[in-house]
Amino acid sequence: MQLSSLIPHPCTAVELEQYPTEGNLAAAWLTKIHLHDDFTDKHVLDLGAGNGILGIGTAFLGAKHVTMIECDSDAMDVLQANAKNIEEIASSVIQNKKIDGSPLSLEPHVDMAIMNPPWGVQTTRADRVFFETVFAMNIPLIHFIHSTDAQHLQTLAESNGYDLQSIHQDNFRLPATYAHHSKAKASTPIRCYRLEKKGYEPM
Repeated sequence: MQLSSLIPHPCTAVELEQYPTEGNLAAAWLTKIHLHDDFTDKHVLDLGAGNGILGIGTAFLGAKHVTMIECDSDAMDVLQANAKNIEEIASSVIQNKKIDGSPLSLEPHVDMAIMNPPWGVQTTRADRVFFETVFAMNIPLIHFIHSTDAQHLQTLAESNGYDLQSIHQDNFRLPATYAHHSKAKASTPIRCYRLEKKGYEPM
C-alpha cells in the first residue's frame, strides 16, 4: 500500500522506455529479495530510479543507505517529492545523472544494485550501459527485471563473472502511456533475476 500510494512515474520520454513498476509487483519482488539477501543495513543502488519505488521499497525493508540515479528531469521531480517526507529514506542520495556504462564513485561501497533497465524495445541494446555500470563497480549482488524474451542474459552474466538466477516471474502491466500504444492496457511476461558475483561470500 505504501509503494502504491507514491506519486506515479510521469513517463514522458518514450526513448528512455519509461514504464512504471506497479506497487504490487515491486512489493512481491522486493520481499523475495529481502528474504534471500536481506536489505538490512546495506547500501543499495537503484539505477534508473524513476519515481523511486524500488529504492524507497528497499529503505522500508531496512536498507541503511539508498542511492537513486535518474536522468529524466520530470521523473526527478517526482522522485524527490516521493522521498521528501519518508523517514526511512532520510539517508538517501538522489543524483540526476545519465547512465553511460561508467562506474559511479559512491561511498560506502555498494552492497547491492536493483534496477528495471530499458529492455531495448525502442533502442537496441539499451540495457547494456546499465549492466556495464554495475559490473564496472564490482557490485556483488544485482537484481533486475527483464523481458522473458531476452536471450542474452546468461551469456552476459557468465562473461562478466556472475551467476544468473530467475527468482520471480510475473506479468508487467503496460498502460497506454505513449502515442504509439493502440490498446488501453496490455501486459508482458517478465522475470526478476538475481546476479551473484562468482566467489561472493555473504557477510
